[in-house]
Amino acid sequence: MEVNRKFSLLSFILVGLSALLPLVIFLQSGANPLGDDFPILLGLMLQVYIGLSAFMLVQSYETDNKGKVAVGYAIFWASLGVCYLAGKSILLPVALEIASFSTILIYSGTEFGKKQIESLGSLLLASGISAIFLAAWVFLPTGDTRGLVFLTIALLLKSGFSGFHIWLPKVNEGGPSHALGAFAGALEIFPLLLFCRYVMPYWEDPILYQVLFPLAALGVFFGGITSFFHKDPKKALAYSSIESINFLWLCLSIAGMFQSAEDQDLIFLSKSFHLLFFISLLNHSFSKTFQLFSVGLVARLRNSSSTDDMKGIGRYIGISPLWMGLGTFSYAVIPGTIGFISESTYLFLNAKILDMPLGRSVFLLPAMIFIFFGIILGGFTHIRLYMSLFLSNPDPNTRLPEWNSTKRFWVLASVGSLGLMIFLLPILLPFILMLPPLAPYVDESFREWITSLALVSGVTLAFILSLVAFKWAHKINKRKFWDCGNGYLGFELSIPASVFSEPLRNSLGRYFLTKEGRSIIDQNFLDGFHKLLDMGKYFVSKEEQEDHEISKYLAISSIFLIAILSLLILGNWGKI
Repeated sequence: MEVNRKFSLLSFILVGLSALLPLVIFLQSGANPLGDDFPILLGLMLQVYIGLSAFMLVQSYETDNKGKVAVGYAIFWASLGVCYLAGKSILLPVALEIASFSTILIYSGTEFGKKQIESLGSLLLASGISAIFLAAWVFLPTGDTRGLVFLTIALLLKSGFSGFHIWLPKVNEGGPSHALGAFAGALEIFPLLLFCRYVMPYWEDPILYQVLFPLAALGVFFGGITSFFHKDPKKALAYSSIESINFLWLCLSIAGMFQSAEDQDLIFLSKSFHLLFFISLLNHSFSKTFQLFSVGLVARLRNSSSTDDMKGIGRYIGISPLWMGLGTFSYAVIPGTIGFISESTYLFLNAKILDMPLGRSVFLLPAMIFIFFGIILGGFTHIRLYMSLFLSNPDPNTRLPEWNSTKRFWVLASVGSLGLMIFLLPILLPFILMLPPLAPYVDESFREWITSLALVSGVTLAFILSLVAFKWAHKINKRKFWDCGNGYLGFELSIPASVFSEPLRNSLGRYFLTKEGRSIIDQNFLDGFHKLLDMGKYFVSKEEQEDHEISKYLAISSIFLIAILSLLILGNWGKI
């Protein structure tokens, strides 16, 4: 036992130093952390916090290969830190590939099956393609517009932007919960912060942002609806992440679109959405990580891919359902949470858009319907998961793996560290906006709005703490039956997740998900991609090849060679 404790302590030190060392190097490198390099500072700070929270969750249920998992996380955080520090150098794509391959060690605590292999394969594929585009940016001259285009494509792909998101649900389906939380809290936001640092200051042409804006709006709409109807809780959270990530891209698109405008109303929108991006990024980083930790742990305990099969399993963790619901409360826009600040500020800015003359707001208003719809259904995704997994009582005949107080302690420490930030950030936000990198973007009306939200959050938090401290509660004298369509006759609350989604499945869900629960849009894309890869079957027979069929191979190779040469010639057309 003493040896295990020493080993856990050494593992914590190893993982903590690997996450912290890049931040120390950054602060000592002569960079400008309170200026242009603020996105890099924020990313490095988040990876330290998320990294320690993720490794605490590892202690709760990973019983095999803990040493390999620790080494994997040490390599992962060190490599991701190098990605932030590398700048425009070949170290960036190399470090990204190292970080991706380190996940093989992180997954080693889980039995490798079909889902785990597909999860790793999807992650490595997305990282490999992104690395190619990053390398193109690195080798092109500084200031070259083509380089910024390649960089943008790499960042869109790696973050799971609308249309580039196909790999993300597969990753969530087979990954361990601590890894998925680490990906959501640090890896998914890494491309957005690089975009802030290396693209937005140098690309003032609004065309790029005008292209990204409607695609991001569709991503919010698609991600929110798909997550609401999905039966697999991990995939539901994956599509919820797609909705959240596209909302962040939406904020950056509006901020970049009007950053060079002369009209004061448009300048206000640009600066305010720039601030909303950072607020919503913090909400995604902490709240989404909390959700993936908690829901992923339940999925691990039950070993199922159906939310209804996991009903009430969250109670076996031994932690109060109210505490395990902190991430849900944030996405449900409950006052006192960082999600409340994010969504309320978005409504505030939409009210400003409605007050603008029609000619200035006509480009933004049509997308707001899709955005609101996606955000609302995305929020209900978290509510239905919470009501079913953590608030309902489980079937007493359910058998689960051994669970003890030590494991419960590490879960509480992991999610508790995230829950602390969910409630603390809203109160600290008015002071955070005084930081030199953010202060120039703060309008007086925006400051008053955030201050009022912080006061509401503080009062709400004080009320909740008073309930806990003084135990203001009423005693239930008579319990009534609860039943939401599953025929359960116990006196406890019993709500299957399908109760929320089934009434809308035939009217709305059938256009986005198949009966088996797969996304129709994603499945059609994958089917089309498979047909494209199988195109060679029409030219070359599967049977044993004869000599004259070699010419067919040569013809196909020539076609692709000519296409590549044509692209190179077009790329250098302006220099000829």
